[in-house]
Amino acid sequence: MERQPGFLIALEGGGTRCQAALLDGAGRLWQTLDAGAVNTNFVSVEQGQQAVRQAVTGVLATAEVPAEAVRYFVTALVASNLGADTFRALCPNATYRTYGELQVVFARAGIFRPHGVAVVAGTGSTVWGVRADDGREVILGGWGALLGDEGSAYALGLLGLRAAVRAFEQRAPASTGLVEAISAYFNLSLDEFRSGLIDLVYRKPLSRTEIAKLATVVTSLASRHDPLALRITDKVSTDLAALALNAARRLFQPSEPFDVVLAGGLVNAGEIMLGPVCQRLRAEFPSVTLQVGREAPAVALGRLALHDLQEALC
Repeated sequence: MERQPGFLIALEGGGTRCQAALLDGAGRLWQTLDAGAVNTNFVSVEQGQQAVRQAVTGVLATAEVPAEAVRYFVTALVASNLGADTFRALCPNATYRTYGELQVVFARAGIFRPHGVAVVAGTGSTVWGVRADDGREVILGGWGALLGDEGSAYALGLLGLRAAVRAFEQRAPASTGLVEAISAYFNLSLDEFRSGLIDLVYRKPLSRTEIAKLATVVTSLASRHDPLALRITDKVSTDLAALALNAARRLFQPSEPFDVVLAGGLVNAGEIMLGPVCQRLRAEFPSVTLQVGREAPAVALGRLALHDLQEALC
C-alpha cells in the first residue's frame, strides 16, 4: 500500500504554548515550531489565532514548504474556541481533522489504539481512561486552577509560594531553603521578600503559567532532600496518583493488564514526582504497564493521524 502523498501539519497546544509539526506522507519529520498559548479560557481568540498563524506559517517557512502542499491539517487544542476557518485559511488544500488532547498522550508513547489511562501533569492536570474493547471511558480533572488542577505544576508552584511565605514568617513546620530559592528565582533580596513577592503576585500579577514554572524550584529542592519541599512534592504526587487510580478503578479490575502513560512538564522532574505515582498505581494494579510519553506532542499527533489514515485505507 502506498503512503499518502503531500504533507501533514499537526498542531497541538493549550494554556502554555502551541506546537506545530510538519511531516511528509512517509512519516518523516521535517520541522517543529513553538508559539504562544491557544487555550481561550486564558487568552483571547485573537491571541490564539496569532499563535496558530505564527506556528503554522513559521514551520512552513523554515522547512521551505508551500502551504498549498499541505494535504492534511490535524489539531489537538485544549479549550480552544478557534474555528476550523482559522486553520483552513492557512492551508487551503488541506483536509481538516480534530483529536482530543489525551489521545496525544498515548501517541507520545507510541500507542495508537489506547487501552488504559493517560495522565497529563502540566500547567494543569487531566486524566483520561479508556477501554479499547468496549469503548467505555472516563475523564477526570481539567477543571482549571480555581476548581481543580490538583496534581499539576500550577498546584506545586502555588504550594511552594505559600510554604515560602510561612517559612519567611517562621511558621513552617520544617526547615527549608524555599525562601532563598524563590528569592533567587525572582531576583529579590531577603529584605524585600515580603514587599517584592506581594508586588509580583498581585500587582504584576503572576500568571498561571508563571506560577506553574515555580514547580521546578520546588522539585529541585526536593531532590536535594529539603524537608518542606519533599512534603509538597509528596502532596502533589499523591493527588495526581489519586486521579489516575480513580479512573483506573472505574474501568479495570486489579488483575487486568493495561497501559498508563504519563506526560506533561511535571514528569520532567523525574523520580521525585513519578516514583510515588508509579508505586501507588502498581500497588493496586500490579499488571499495569507504566510509560512516560517522550515524543514531542505535535509530532506524536502527526504520527497518530498518519496511522489513522493508513488504517482507513486498509
